[in-house]
Amino acid sequence: MMLTHVQLRVQPGDSEAESKIITTLHSLVDGSLEPQAAAQTIDAEIVRDCQEAYASYTSVSNPSQEQLADGTIRAPRPVGWMKFLWDCMGRAAMDVPATHSGQDHLISLLQELQQLPKHQVPWLASGNLIEKELWTLNAKNDYEGLSQWLWELHEGILTGGREAEEDPAVALEYVNFSAFLARLFGNGVAETTRLSALIKPSPFATPFASFAVQYVDDAEAISRYEPYASAAAQWIIFAGDALFEMCSEGVLVEIGKQRWTRKLWDSWKVNFDSVAKDESFSEQARGYATQALERMDQVEKHDFGETESVVQKFGLITPDTLDED
Repeated sequence: MMLTHVQLRVQPGDSEAESKIITTLHSLVDGSLEPQAAAQTIDAEIVRDCQEAYASYTSVSNPSQEQLADGTIRAPRPVGWMKFLWDCMGRAAMDVPATHSGQDHLISLLQELQQLPKHQVPWLASGNLIEKELWTLNAKNDYEGLSQWLWELHEGILTGGREAEEDPAVALEYVNFSAFLARLFGNGVAETTRLSALIKPSPFATPFASFAVQYVDDAEAISRYEPYASAAAQWIIFAGDALFEMCSEGVLVEIGKQRWTRKLWDSWKVNFDSVAKDESFSEQARGYATQALERMDQVEKHDFGETESVVQKFGLITPDTLDED
């Protein structure tokens, strides 16, 4: 499938590097380009642009702010390129169906970028030229701004008059984006659970019967609840193992505020069961809920053995951690 979202098309005025990155993402998602090749292409474009910008910046003594603002003189800004890439990937994920292989390709791209040989590019930071290492994503550096930018994209879906429960197109974007966020977490790429539709403020964190009492019309209650239930299911389908570990270990999100527990896990099963059995919900929503229930049963029976611990991977806080401190 080709990406058709207007914000992901090459636009008049886009630079050569911007255009190359966008077309590379198109090819990655539709399967005509392997993730490793896409990573190498994107890295090469960013490196090339930063080196050209460095040459421009150092070609004159003390370039003025006016020269930098109008593009007469360019400065190397790799952080800006990362923000551009995160934005393109996030918006692509909104358009790619939750079950489409293109979503897996986006995850593989991030993994391949981190597997590239470590190298540095020039960076104008706070008026000083320094070197920045590319593609070192970890919790300490907020995954090079990926987490923050995903949060901004996530909030952009649900605010600004584009609420998922009021617009089917936005609801679809939200479900797709949730599948991407869940894949990021489930594959150990980034800790994204603060954006999960499984927890508050998502309506799914409330049993449907309790949620519906605030609406006179049952149809309205369903239309407002369904996108979040469908999005919540993506988290179980694509990150069920990791979430079960968090709940089993009693991971603390914010000390004193929220804990991932088996009681929470069991409450999700009750909510999914409610959706799966209620024919008032759409066939697709009931299908997602059924898949989530089946996945939860599988996870509970699974022997994790030597599987890498998500708690250790992301440095999550557990009661045992607090006891050790």
